[in-house]
Amino acid sequence: MKSTYAFAVALLLLPLSLASAQQAPQPAPPSPSVAPGSAQKPAPKVAHEANFDAERAQANQLYLAGRRLEALPLYEDLCRQDEANPAFAERHGIGMIAKAGTLTDPKQHSDMYAQGMKELERARSLGDDSPAVVNVLSMYSRTPFGVVSTGSMGTLPLTVGYFYQGTAEAQALIKQGDAVFSAQKFDEAAKFYTAAAAQDPKFYMAALYSGDAYYHVKDFTNAGIWFAKAIAIDPDRETAYRYWGDELLMAGDSNGARVKFELAMAAEPYTLSTMSGLKQWGALAHTAVMNPIVRRPYMPHSNGKVTNAEQFAETGDGRSCWLVYAQSRMERNPNVIVIFDEWVMGGAVPNTPELNFVPNGYVHTLAEEVDAINAMLDDLKKKLAAGSVTEEKLLPEMKAMLQMQKDKMLEPFILLSFNDAGLRHGYPEYRAAHRDQVVAYIDRYLIDHSGTPVTQHPNWVPIQP
Repeated sequence: MKSTYAFAVALLLLPLSLASAQQAPQPAPPSPSVAPGSAQKPAPKVAHEANFDAERAQANQLYLAGRRLEALPLYEDLCRQDEANPAFAERHGIGMIAKAGTLTDPKQHSDMYAQGMKELERARSLGDDSPAVVNVLSMYSRTPFGVVSTGSMGTLPLTVGYFYQGTAEAQALIKQGDAVFSAQKFDEAAKFYTAAAAQDPKFYMAALYSGDAYYHVKDFTNAGIWFAKAIAIDPDRETAYRYWGDELLMAGDSNGARVKFELAMAAEPYTLSTMSGLKQWGALAHTAVMNPIVRRPYMPHSNGKVTNAEQFAETGDGRSCWLVYAQSRMERNPNVIVIFDEWVMGGAVPNTPELNFVPNGYVHTLAEEVDAINAMLDDLKKKLAAGSVTEEKLLPEMKAMLQMQKDKMLEPFILLSFNDAGLRHGYPEYRAAHRDQVVAYIDRYLIDHSGTPVTQHPNWVPIQP
């Protein structure tokens, strides 16, 4: 587990000035369901040239040998010839990040780093959910660079487990522990890490690494003790929950592991690695981990009216109820161009340890979204009672939201499965008072406990990391 965190610490120590100098390109927002007649995103170009196979073999050989900088220009050309290959995009992005590490000019460094992250985002958009992509994107999102560049998209602020790097004495002990850990002398590493934690009891990484060292020698009792200490330092960072889940899986406690992975996701639902951890548990437990399907229809508007309202003429399936939702949203924010959604907020990130984004205008709130969905569902119930909408034809998303309203789960559903930048921005406040509700939603709505295969769930889709 710990090996990826050497890179994480390096990312965390990126100077904020780099982030301010060149913001990384923001990943595209999730695509809403497209209405009939709307433009589709063009397919990636694929045009293999005569040198393609030879270049691919050479690039692969260099990359697997660890010569990523030498492979970089080859993968740049391979990506040009084949934009649809996620492995090319992944290796191109990782190569650019490696090259950024060799550049001393701050502007060149940040430009190259941002391009590398953009390529990894592209790899993910092409379906690449490999540990390399998920871990790097997750680590990036929790660095000063990542938080500043994506704060307007609702990235959660850094918490003490991220921004506090310990005393100089504790850091020196951590370095000694890392050296013997890398040599797989885990018992010795545990001594250095626990000494660092004793020297600085507020240092999250010292407690986390102590638990991980004990995990590697299969001392599950002490591993759990130290993971719990890390969580006590920062309950809003996902890492110790996830590591503890890994430990419990190895110890054979599948149910205990599930709970820890659920808590990890409740702590940081928008960090890729938390979803990846839950999916890993699901694969080992032969349990489907899914998201409710609630499609966002395309709903542009002008002068307070939805301009494609004719596409929502009632056909007995409840589609017209989306117009009620749209009306509620427009009343709150008449300047929104398309009803779904607030992908970027206006504002800035102050230079504080937390890097908590401060909006300077309209923010889409949980209360506003709950009101809009409740108005839509009230309209739906009236139409069901009148017979203009029937249970047999009812859209799957309407069925799902009716059930969540009944179960009092609309709020966690909105924040975890139906969110945008404004809603994500408001999540820390909700989490502080409703963490148990979030965990209950994850357990009830994201995990299928019946044992039914995923392919037999027409109303649900697998979670994408």
